[in-house]
Amino acid sequence: MRLVYSLIFIVALSLVFTSSIKKHSKIFYTIASIIGAGTIIYEIYRLLTNVKLHGFIGEFEKASMKGNFSIAFFILVMFAGALNPKWKITKKLLSIRSESAILGSILIFPHVIMYLVRFMVKLSNHKPITTLYVVYLIVGLIAFIIMIPLFKTSLKKYRSKMKFAQWKKLQRWAYPFYLLVYIHIVLSILNGKEIDMLKLTLYTILFGSYFILKLIKTSKINKKNSTSNM
Repeated sequence: MRLVYSLIFIVALSLVFTSSIKKHSKIFYTIASIIGAGTIIYEIYRLLTNVKLHGFIGEFEKASMKGNFSIAFFILVMFAGALNPKWKITKKLLSIRSESAILGSILIFPHVIMYLVRFMVKLSNHKPITTLYVVYLIVGLIAFIIMIPLFKTSLKKYRSKMKFAQWKKLQRWAYPFYLLVYIHIVLSILNGKEIDMLKLTLYTILFGSYFILKLIKTSKINKKNSTSNM
């Protein structure tokens, strides 16, 4: 399954090259941008010529196009904020949380751009478009709009100009963003010719686990704060 392979690849990359991602983040942003640009160029070329890639490179391109790499990075960002901060793996993920968010944001652009292009092509060719497909696009577009300021303020250049309280308040929009991403994914699965129950179950477990862990962690913090203020 493409998501599983993408998640394994991104997790391994993040844990093995944690210090490199932190120290040389711009190199990784450049690589992500090249992958994103290459995906867009190929997808436009494929629309015009119907040429298809095969083998490993074909699967890699699909993972980029479908947003699997991007989602994998966002999953790391999510769980970095939900897992026990004392754990070694959490410390590693937290140390590159901003970088992971930026990489996830860069890698989602091919998905957003090409699905909008495909939608316009369908409209121009008068192909049937279902209500579910339109809702799927709208939810995805809203999530993308919410992501933009989160992406921008993850960059040191802009984050350093903000007060911490202001930045923290803005970052709370990450929660509706994650929820909309999950809804977008579910709608994508429901839009398929056949509902992939394995994929639906996997995404539900991942996002459901995150929200449960985050609620538990937030509850513990609030309880601790209320106790200390007594």
